[in-house]
Amino acid sequence: MKANNWQERLASFRRRHLFNVYLLVGSVTIVVAVTLFTLSISNSVEKQTELTTRLLSDLASRLITAERVDEVQPVVDLANEIEVPFIITLNSGRPYLWNEPVIGIPVPEYSLLMEEDINAPRNPLVHDIIQLASRFDSENEPFAIYADDGTRVGTLHYGNSALSLRLRIMPYLELGIMALFFLVILWALQARRQSEQNALFAGMAKETAHQMGTPLTSIMGWVALLENRVDPEDDLLVELNRDVDRLGMVSARFSQIGSLPKLEDRNFNEVVDETIEYFRRRLPHLGGRVQLRREGQAQGHVLFNRDLMGWVLENLIKNGIDALEDGKGTITVGVVDDPDGGALVLVTDTGRGVPGGVGRRIFEPGYTTKQRGWGMGLALVKRIVERYHGGRIRIEETGSGGTTIAVHLPAAAPADEGA
Repeated sequence: MKANNWQERLASFRRRHLFNVYLLVGSVTIVVAVTLFTLSISNSVEKQTELTTRLLSDLASRLITAERVDEVQPVVDLANEIEVPFIITLNSGRPYLWNEPVIGIPVPEYSLLMEEDINAPRNPLVHDIIQLASRFDSENEPFAIYADDGTRVGTLHYGNSALSLRLRIMPYLELGIMALFFLVILWALQARRQSEQNALFAGMAKETAHQMGTPLTSIMGWVALLENRVDPEDDLLVELNRDVDRLGMVSARFSQIGSLPKLEDRNFNEVVDETIEYFRRRLPHLGGRVQLRREGQAQGHVLFNRDLMGWVLENLIKNGIDALEDGKGTITVGVVDDPDGGALVLVTDTGRGVPGGVGRRIFEPGYTTKQRGWGMGLALVKRIVERYHGGRIRIEETGSGGTTIAVHLPAAAPADEGA
């Protein structure tokens, strides 16, 4: 027994701290990754700045005024290492040099560049490079290139480098990573909350079923003794037996919370009729001021658990009665075929309506508008409908004239219908 307790404590400790460890490790990982990425970009910027400075410092005097090819080639090799796309043109606007690996346009023979009519170029490469230089000028202001004697010899046109694009993307990338990280956190928090709710529902339900067992057995014994003293056909004894059976069914309902119930393809209308009849026999205790109506029939096939769906209907009807002003009004239970398949249950009351701004909160565990309520009835209803039956529940409409709650139960699969 002690070993089991130790294992349970260890498991509880791990569950409590696993999420904190995830936050810590995730945060450190993101910070380290962003730091390394920033350092890498910074190193690239420094390298590109150095290369650009070296190029621009002697390009005018060595390139344009060069008399031999061997004087030009080192500058061309250096230019091809720069990630910033640039184009050098002469004073006439004639393209002279560009960094081919970055721009992606081959540099033709020097003689072809000198012979080409720049106003109406026949060579498509020259035409493309002139157009690109014009586009660069629309992005960045070009600057002049001067020879050693101060004479202007050309113009440098440049565009945005791949490095600058990466720098622009980096903040968005970091934000995306952080957003993804926090989305995972929110998902984990939601899953943790759902897990806690599941454990709370299951534990409360099973404990309730356990606590009901002893007094229920005792009541059954007292009823058996009473049957020996009065007429078994007495209305009071008949109703008492029905309520004992009802308590047994309620206990069975609670015991099914926390485990997957068995769903069967049965007549859903019978469950609705039985539930309404159960309430009608007890309406006289409410002073005859509550009218209970039944409308429609469902013809489609649905899979459901008889006990749990009876519980759903009872809760909805009971909440409708509690919502009536001064305990007087009408509750209408309608059942029709859902246009999307399956069955649609509409429970309508003529009560005060759901308070504004509440909406879905009425289905949250712990939320209640009653002074003595626990806020678990509609939460259990939502769990039974959506988690166990794959259906949907929502407030169809509400206002001063009353509230309608809609329950959608999906249609049984064809294989299930033939079973």
